[in-house]
Amino acid sequence: MMQEKECTDIWRRYQAGKDHHNRTNMYTQAEKCHRFYEGDQWHGLQAGDEELPMLNFIKPICRYKIVMVAMNDTAILFSPMDNDPKKAEICEALTAFAAAQWEKGKLDSKKWAVVKNACITGDHYLYCFDERTPSESVVTDMTPRLKMRLIDKTALYLADEQEPNLEEQEWIIIAERVPVENVRRQAKDNGLPEAEIRRIVSDEADETQLGVTGADEVQTDSGKCTSLLFMRKTDGGVAFCRSTQAVVYQPMQTIRGLDVYPVCGMRWEEKMGSARGVGVVERLIPNQIEVNRTLARRAICVKRYSFPTVVYDQDKLLAPEKLGVVGASIGVKNLNANPVGSFVQYLSPAPISGDAANLQAELVGTSRELEGAGEAATGQVDPTKASGEAIKAARDQSAISLNEQSAAYKQFVEDLAMIWYKLWVAYSVRGLRLADGTLLPHAELEALDVDIKIDISPIDPYSVLSRELSLENALAQQHITFEEYVEALDDNSGVPKDKFRAILDRRRGAAPEQSESGAGQNIGPGGAAGAFSPEEALPGMFAFSTDRAFADYLYRTRDIAAYAGPALAKKRRETNKFFQLYGSEASFEPIALDHMDELRAYQQVWFETSRRRGTDEHPLELE
Repeated sequence: MMQEKECTDIWRRYQAGKDHHNRTNMYTQAEKCHRFYEGDQWHGLQAGDEELPMLNFIKPICRYKIVMVAMNDTAILFSPMDNDPKKAEICEALTAFAAAQWEKGKLDSKKWAVVKNACITGDHYLYCFDERTPSESVVTDMTPRLKMRLIDKTALYLADEQEPNLEEQEWIIIAERVPVENVRRQAKDNGLPEAEIRRIVSDEADETQLGVTGADEVQTDSGKCTSLLFMRKTDGGVAFCRSTQAVVYQPMQTIRGLDVYPVCGMRWEEKMGSARGVGVVERLIPNQIEVNRTLARRAICVKRYSFPTVVYDQDKLLAPEKLGVVGASIGVKNLNANPVGSFVQYLSPAPISGDAANLQAELVGTSRELEGAGEAATGQVDPTKASGEAIKAARDQSAISLNEQSAAYKQFVEDLAMIWYKLWVAYSVRGLRLADGTLLPHAELEALDVDIKIDISPIDPYSVLSRELSLENALAQQHITFEEYVEALDDNSGVPKDKFRAILDRRRGAAPEQSESGAGQNIGPGGAAGAFSPEEALPGMFAFSTDRAFADYLYRTRDIAAYAGPALAKKRRETNKFFQLYGSEASFEPIALDHMDELRAYQQVWFETSRRRGTDEHPLELE
């Protein structure tokens, strides 16, 4: 009796949510928005054999906005609220674990679905759960198995439809269509008696399931039924159960320590006094309808009045139906001396006003401009006539109107990261085992006061090119080393970052041998720290004095020939730059007597161009 009462209460709340959605026209409006986005814009119209034209300008507007928000690399960064090095180490491990979870959960594709559906219908949601049961099985299986499931706005039912913060909801219900056999199997696993299991029967899909009707479902012997996932917060954590219309087939249980709902969502645009959002499609539908109507009227008018109309004397023609047949012969009665033109003539079409075409173009253009998705904003820039920085600046300027949506997406990812962290803590009662086998103790994990930051980096080709050029300029001007340049490259860069890393690894492997050889040491009187000193090697054999004019560097031949090691990094960069600029013209030749005149001329040019600015003094003369 207790289960039946609980079930009746859950279903009653679900019915109340359905009544609210019907009153606000949510089901039909969401379906209409999807149809207009997908191009089914003459839905339900009986047009006979006539194929009505359509000019879908809604889809390119939405796709532009979706791309501008979702086409970014997303990284979740955990950090402690204090400077405790132990906590910082744990947060660093969680950051790496979150990156692996992002890849494993295919979040790069799911984020596109969330942003796309939020743009179309106003809001979309993601439900997170751990496949492990919060019981003793967690003790033996300490590796999280998080799953994420996309939830349509029409499948989410809230206790308070005026409260936008999901965490303030008294309860949340997620409705889904599940095969009856699967529900009965779960009921049996949960220990329900056979009499209760038999009460789990199929029901008809209704308008509450977006894009799903009874005809769309695969017809099986047992069919499908509506299953409700009911969640509410308690003092001990989030309690949940699953129910059909007649049976609670998964009894209420509580996930201890979980103090957030495992549901996060993105609202495209805030709606005053509502927990839901407003999408792009809804406000464009009236203009889209008028554009299609105008286009249809123009098409019908052209078909009827833009082609010549034949007029003939039916008493004179033997087969008038052949007038429309190419190359046909037509007999004429009593032609005599009368011209054929007196029997058959063509009426010239009347000119059609361009007002309808102008109205159509104006509706489309104005709609796109008002949505911030005109030609200037959507990237109609010739990349051969503009630099990557200029294109990037134009794109960033046009994206200012989407700052609200970018912030909403970032908040969605932050909420998702917090849910992950809370699920890890709640389920890892004996510790959290990371992918590399490291075990994080539950006490340390639970004691963290984490700060979650989201790093969003543009990955469009122009942004990547801009960052590459900035790094190359910094390297060419010797502001960074080659090692720093390689590490700063994007993983999706056109520059072969992996190959550069392999080269650096080989050099590091050879570093001990180079350090033993003493390559590039500064040899001078007194000997610098770590340098070779003749006075120390041969004490009492020489008398040493300091004369700056005679100080010089001494290198081993094999080192200076290859410019190997960090001591010669600057020389190596200068050599690489030389070959980049003049590699096709340069050649190596042994110095011979016939080169002397050319060498003296070069030396003189260098001597003259190297004089101190504004004087006749040369650095070599001052030495």
